[in-house]
Amino acid sequence: MHIEQEVIDCIQNARRVCILTGAGVSAESGIATFRDAKEGKGLWSQYDPQQLASIDGFLKDPQTVWQWYQWRRDVNKDKQPNPAHLAIAQWQKRTQQNGNQLVSLITQNVDGLHQKAGSNPVTELHGNIWRNHCLQCGQTHHGSVERIEQVPECQHCGGQVRPSVVWFGEALPEQAWREAESAAYSCDLFLSVGTSSQVYPAAGLAALAKSQGAKVIEINPEPTSSPVVDYQIEGKAGILLPILF
Repeated sequence: MHIEQEVIDCIQNARRVCILTGAGVSAESGIATFRDAKEGKGLWSQYDPQQLASIDGFLKDPQTVWQWYQWRRDVNKDKQPNPAHLAIAQWQKRTQQNGNQLVSLITQNVDGLHQKAGSNPVTELHGNIWRNHCLQCGQTHHGSVERIEQVPECQHCGGQVRPSVVWFGEALPEQAWREAESAAYSCDLFLSVGTSSQVYPAAGLAALAKSQGAKVIEINPEPTSSPVVDYQIEGKAGILLPILF
């Protein structure tokens, strides 16, 4: 596979790198995307995913939304990191050891596979499907929810426990967004991996990096038409990242 020398030089010479990963990376581990539901695939294809992943949907029918997330957890619990996750984790570890680069990892995925691969730190823009908190008081729910089909009650206030993921219409976690903005603003190389660059505000991070002089590399099976991208590499992240890194 031919990769331009300019791209390799960008990666080797960068001092501060910001990586943004999207659903395409997790899809290579067999985790279904929202597109799969929209195209009529899977058990829950008769439901609108935007209703199952919204505060309005939860308030209207918390039981159905909870069971959907329990099903997603059950389907995904045995999924393993793929070569893309592993390549990023190894890159982070290597740069932490030799100190010649700073690699910041931001993900839109909620599956925890980056952490499972060994990445640290990971900025999770959309939360984590394996965590839960109370809808009413916000306290983290520490108890196991495996095989619990009824919506749990908060141990602190008796409110309803919900998955700690960002639903449609909700703001991103403040701390995670500050970390992401800071990483994008200060980097000299921004890599967009496995994301369509259509979900805002995350999609604006590449433009923020570009505005500060960073080079932007996009890795995706279906290249986008983003005007801020300097280099588009068409292909699967699990094949390309081990080669690039």
